[in-house]
Amino acid sequence: MEYLIVANITKTVGLKGEVKLYPFTHFRDSRFKKGSHLFLLNDEKEAIEELIVKSHRINKDFDIISFENKNKIEDVEYLIGKSLFVIKDNNFLKKGQYFYCDLEKCDVYFDNDTYIGKVKKVEEYSAYATLRVVREKHKDVLIPFVKSFILDVNLEEKKIIVKYIEGLL
Repeated sequence: MEYLIVANITKTVGLKGEVKLYPFTHFRDSRFKKGSHLFLLNDEKEAIEELIVKSHRINKDFDIISFENKNKIEDVEYLIGKSLFVIKDNNFLKKGQYFYCDLEKCDVYFDNDTYIGKVKKVEEYSAYATLRVVREKHKDVLIPFVKSFILDVNLEEKKIIVKYIEGLL
């Protein structure tokens, strides 16, 4: 089974078993809604504990949640510093949406078949996501992951075609 990271637990909140999360997902409302199943993984990326969300609220850029059967601070202190995961489900996405982990290691080409490099990671900025593309013997290049630049994404071939942008390289 494949999992996706959705948050890190940063600290406890109050005495009633709530924890503060630093989210890594755009789908906060659905990932952390009441009844959602979240997982702790071991080093081999296997689920070692399933946690069911009891409550969720947003405070500034952080999410505060509580879990079923964890009603006091002592029940959640061991979670501080841990990451929360969900089961990867491609049906969760709408057309044109991608999990960032699926874009990593894709080869990137201009629409004139010029090879640019390989996606190292997807960086999130306030306006849009950006592909960090590693190039051999050159500095990394940042390409906005927006419809006006991205012409095609083929995850089966691990290939992304972007509009030729003069001066990008």
